Amino acid sequence: MIRRAAAALVLVALTATACGVQPSGVISGAADDAPSGPASTIPGAPGVSSIYLVSNGAVVQVQRPGLDQTDAALIDALAQRPTSAEKASGYTTEVPRSALPAAVTVSAAEVTVQLATDVQALSSLAVSQIVCTLHLRDAPDGSVFTLVGGGNVRSGERCG
Repeated sequence: MIRRAAAALVLVALTATACGVQPSGVISGAADDAPSGPASTIPGAPGVSSIYLVSNGAVVQVQRPGLDQTDAALIDALAQRPTSAEKASGYTTEVPRSALPAAVTVSAAEVTVQLATDVQALSSLAVSQIVCTLHLRDAPDGSVFTLVGGGNVRSGERCG
């Protein structure tokens, strides 16, 4: 009986080796090994997003559920009218619908936002809404924003 068990064990070991199964370290299932921090979202998937709206002459961060998690969708949300709940709380937007469509390019130290409107005609609050909203999402620390549109460029923009 022991010989049979030993033979079976050798057969299993040879089969596993022949299949290319490589030895590995201990795989732990401890909760301490789990990643920490906020859950990531899939680009394009609806979720709760932070956008910047205007309240009492300043841009303020507002949570808005149901937005696609893309840069273009966030700029689109800024150009839409505030929701009824946001409006009731006194929030407005300075980003005009004429700014759409928008495209965003992110590099190591710069974020370029291409808008369909003349960026020189945007109010400082509209620029802050766009820059601060995108800064939260994907701008590396210390990034400078450049807005391009209508044949004009606004460079050196930062959130804050």
